[in-house]
Amino acid sequence: MRNSIHDPQVDSSEAAARSDRAHDVLWRVSPYDRLVVGVDGSGPSAGALSWAISYAVDHGSELLLVHVIDDTWGVAGDDYMADAQRRGIHVLDASRRRAVQAGAPHVQTELVHGRAPSVLSGAARPHDLLIVGSHRTGFLRGRAFGAASVYVVAAARSAVVVVPNLPLEGRHGVVVGVTGSPSSDAALMQGAREAARADQQLVLIHARPPVPHEESSSNGEYRASAARDVVARASARALIDIPHLDLSSRVVADNVAPALLTASVDAAMLVIGRGHTEAPPNISSVVHDVLMNLNAPVLIVP
Repeated sequence: MRNSIHDPQVDSSEAAARSDRAHDVLWRVSPYDRLVVGVDGSGPSAGALSWAISYAVDHGSELLLVHVIDDTWGVAGDDYMADAQRRGIHVLDASRRRAVQAGAPHVQTELVHGRAPSVLSGAARPHDLLIVGSHRTGFLRGRAFGAASVYVVAAARSAVVVVPNLPLEGRHGVVVGVTGSPSSDAALMQGAREAARADQQLVLIHARPPVPHEESSSNGEYRASAARDVVARASARALIDIPHLDLSSRVVADNVAPALLTASVDAAMLVIGRGHTEAPPNISSVVHDVLMNLNAPVLIVP
């Protein structure tokens, strides 16, 4: 029998290492049951598909590729609808081949008639991740609700990633807007998971509109102190759940949407809570303005 010396400190170190490895594995598991991707053959759609394939390959996630034939064009005649059907099948077949060749393990396709925003938002279950592409439109603080991604996000039951039609290589950091609200807290925790999953820095941004000239210095200092507290609490909460996070945070003297867009210009992802309003399109003005000025993939958390 071989003699050995029992060293509790060594055992403790090994146990801690095993725990750290298990913890790392936990945060690398996708929280989503399935990825639902809208594909139509356009440039923005191709970007969304690329993003989804990369995510699916990394996590072994199931992909559902959805092409929507807008049947409101049925008045154009049977020939038009037949051509739309053939084109849709071609787009789905090409998208599926691309995903399979890239290594996505589970790929399904679906051809559906209807209006794209409502069909796509309805195709994603609450625990799925819906992924759509979008053109950059550049109407900051405008109220033009024509962007399809705005309608998709407003109607979706699931989290949504909106991917801009921009080069996405070489980007770093996961930016999260924090306010201390329940919607912000949900975005914070999902952003922390995404940063841990991708080995990216988590960047917390709290935007505080500039202090009016007529505001008293004491009131201004109170607001500044409250803003620092929001960031400190958000940082502590993220690090409690994921202690090994690379995290930075700052308070920005600007309105929320411009502050988030500026912070995410080179980011791998921006994460924000969806919020809600009673007026159409029933999402917060911050979400609307960000979607209309995309400069990074944006994850909108319900």
